[in-house]
Amino acid sequence: MADHPTDSSDAPESVEAAGASVEDALRQALRQLNATIDDVDVEILSSGGSRLLRRDAEARVRVVRRERPFSATIDEAEHEPPAETESQVEPEPEPPARAAEPIEVPADPPPAEPPAPEPVAEPVAEQPAPRPRASRSLVESGEELQDIVEDLLVGMLDRMGFIAEIELVDEDPLAYNVVGDDDFSKLIGRHGSTLRSFGYLINLMAGRQLGQPCRVLIDVNSYRARRADHLRELAETLADQVDETQEPVTLESMPANERRLIHVALADDESVRTYSIGEGDERRVVISPKA
Repeated sequence: MADHPTDSSDAPESVEAAGASVEDALRQALRQLNATIDDVDVEILSSGGSRLLRRDAEARVRVVRRERPFSATIDEAEHEPPAETESQVEPEPEPPARAAEPIEVPADPPPAEPPAPEPVAEPVAEQPAPRPRASRSLVESGEELQDIVEDLLVGMLDRMGFIAEIELVDEDPLAYNVVGDDDFSKLIGRHGSTLRSFGYLINLMAGRQLGQPCRVLIDVNSYRARRADHLRELAETLADQVDETQEPVTLESMPANERRLIHVALADDESVRTYSIGEGDERRVVISPKA
């Protein structure tokens, strides 16, 4: 295996970082450690709390450098400098042009200065042709992706201290459910915030090993499925209330995927309409009577 590009004796072995989200905190930590996601173990210290209470509003992570990169299957040749090719070797400069012979003139005037030799342009080495970029299409299924994700899930859950099994829920798109008797509340977080960050890490690491962006759905003890059923029931109940009172109702702030569930659940309701207000983490769905 090729040496790591950084000097581990000078670089810190672990850092803690904070950010507006787990993803932002992770980027800060990797930048401080001068490492990639494949080089480290990640511990989510906090996924961020209530912005209204102003407590733990920032997400925090601890990143620890691994002795050996997680993606040990990456080809070592990718880390070696490319072989020198003829197009990369700077050609030897041509000898400068020979100065012109002085021209003889009558003795009366002083002899003319010989013309200065024309400067010779330095040869420029040819730049190697850019390597064609690999296809960046989104990968959502396949045996290779399945093997990578299952290895990542087992390794991450073990390092986080959870005793769990992994159920394959769907093959296209690829979806997994983590099950077990452990208390998974810390892995799920408030309204699934930590679970979304955990899924983001799995997708990021899998995409690096695969060489393409991927999307895999990760659930824990069927939390996402139960949450989706709850939101649909809530939407229908509130729609009946709005139809009866003719007063709009504003729901609590939700992530984009949960807001979409509300919109879809009431899309065919002829008595109410839905729309979103607010910005960022405070974006909410409003259920309003149709005019």
